[in-house]
Amino acid sequence: MGVNRKLLVFSFSFSSIGGPLALVGQFLENVNTLEVAVSLLVFAPITFLTYYSMNKIWDKGGLYDYIVKFNPKLSNYFLYFWVFSYFLYLSYTVDYIVYYILNLDGLTAILLTIGIAGFIIIITILDRELEFLFASMILQILFILPINWHLKFANPYELNIANTLTTSLLYICITLTPFVGNGSKEGINGIIFAYLITGAILLLDSFFNVPKVIYLISSFSTFSLIIVEFYSLKSVLSRFSFKSKNYLILGFLGFTLASLINPSMYYVYTIVPSLTALYVSLMIFFISMILSIRNLLKPLGFISLGLLAYGFYTSLQLSSYYLLLEQILTIIIIGLIPVVKNRLFYY
Repeated sequence: MGVNRKLLVFSFSFSSIGGPLALVGQFLENVNTLEVAVSLLVFAPITFLTYYSMNKIWDKGGLYDYIVKFNPKLSNYFLYFWVFSYFLYLSYTVDYIVYYILNLDGLTAILLTIGIAGFIIIITILDRELEFLFASMILQILFILPINWHLKFANPYELNIANTLTTSLLYICITLTPFVGNGSKEGINGIIFAYLITGAILLLDSFFNVPKVIYLISSFSTFSLIIVEFYSLKSVLSRFSFKSKNYLILGFLGFTLASLINPSMYYVYTIVPSLTALYVSLMIFFISMILSIRNLLKPLGFISLGLLAYGFYTSLQLSSYYLLLEQILTIIIIGLIPVVKNRLFYY
């Protein structure tokens, strides 16, 4: 591929952490230095156990491969929730870039939405995701450095627990790193390096007010995260069908075009079940880990599971009957699929 495999893995993991530039540009103004520091510590067990799972088995199936190996009865439940979540992530994140970050509307917004979707499809068809993410990492680092930024005057030592936990959950997409596996262990430490380096940058930037232009440029970081998600879906689905990439592209294009009918409504009614399904899938994964890891590591598993359970709880739209109903139905329907499938094919 022309670029060292270790650098490609590092850039993939770097771009997966919520998009580091996106974290700085879109979220850092709402938290202080102490909250950022504690959030990184709180999330560290999830990063370490994800790295641990990669040491056990690291192929294109990612977290799914780990569950298949150690707790196969849970594997289909994880797979259906995870695929559902990230498939919706693809299209509604395109809308998020256009309509929320860049705040566009009308024909300009429609054309840019189609253009972004088209660019993603081209990168995917050419299988150049990793090279793109390497270039993206370099650009993000250049923009993320606080050159000529102004120091904050707010007290950096006040700790809000809710802010801290919410901030830590922004790093959740680092769990996509295992899906860049290729059967070898080359570059496996990339996830640790990416987490430490991103954490150091976030801590440094938390002392500064983030310029407004960085908020707009952060859309590129969010775009890179879509590439990470697309690559991860393509990797795991390729285990089941060699045509999966084509189906994924067609589905993504169809849902993105459908979102143009009413982008704001589409965004709300897709992000809600997507986040719910994501937390359910990762809770299933960490339950699997708790059942399979050594006793000394089990506390890290329970900490990780607790943080994900908190994320699941905060994702529930208790103030909206329709959105809460959508979340409940999502859990029930996806949860029943493996049960129905087993009855149809094995009885």
